[in-house]
Amino acid sequence: MSFVLVSDDSEVRILTLSRPKANAMNHAMVDELITAVRDAAADERVHSIVIASEQRGFFSAGFDVEEVFAYDLPAMQHFFAHFMDVFEGLLQIPKPVIGAINGHTWAGGAFLALSFDRRIFGDAEYGFALNEINFGAVLPAAIRKALIAVVGAREATRIILGGESVAPKKALAIGLADALVPQEEVSATALLLAHQMAERPRNAFAFSKRALQNDAGYATEREPLDGFLNQWFSPECTERRQALTAALKTKSAKK
Repeated sequence: MSFVLVSDDSEVRILTLSRPKANAMNHAMVDELITAVRDAAADERVHSIVIASEQRGFFSAGFDVEEVFAYDLPAMQHFFAHFMDVFEGLLQIPKPVIGAINGHTWAGGAFLALSFDRRIFGDAEYGFALNEINFGAVLPAAIRKALIAVVGAREATRIILGGESVAPKKALAIGLADALVPQEEVSATALLLAHQMAERPRNAFAFSKRALQNDAGYATEREPLDGFLNQWFSPECTERRQALTAALKTKSAKK
């Protein structure tokens, strides 16, 4: 089964997240994303990219709790390094990347969204959350720096330390969302913007994108993930991850 659907609309490559039910990312999905991003970067016919979701109510719920939370240290090192390949690949690709955010965007899904150049949010009841602090995890430097670059240090501090969900209207107010449109218009608006941005001179766009990222303080190279991994496997985080996994299994069993 393919978890990332690939299609083209003229010069725009559309990557649609398609893992039931909430685009929770596991190793297989991340591997598909790596391949899709690298293919889009290498294809000269592709001038811009849209990242969208096929799942109703979710852009991405983040990492697959039942699978990823059970990884041992070597497996988690491998998985998270691959996920960072996706994040960095989208951040560094010398082409416009537009996100069509049509639902809940949590944890790893929010990481992914921070790698986009522009984000179109739907005006509906859902949230964007970097809620790692709630289960005892910490954010890698690259994610913290990306959030600070997008919303500023004050709002980034509130989002990370509060662990709370940001509603679409609030996302627009703080600059996390570039536009807020009716839910049914999210994909079409993102696609239109991708076509518009595809018309920019390519060399000038690539240079300016990278230069602006440097100016804004984005990470220029990957820092060691030891801090993230050490906390992930700490007693504090392990206990909370296990409790969350058990709660979700109980909830699923009742359905």
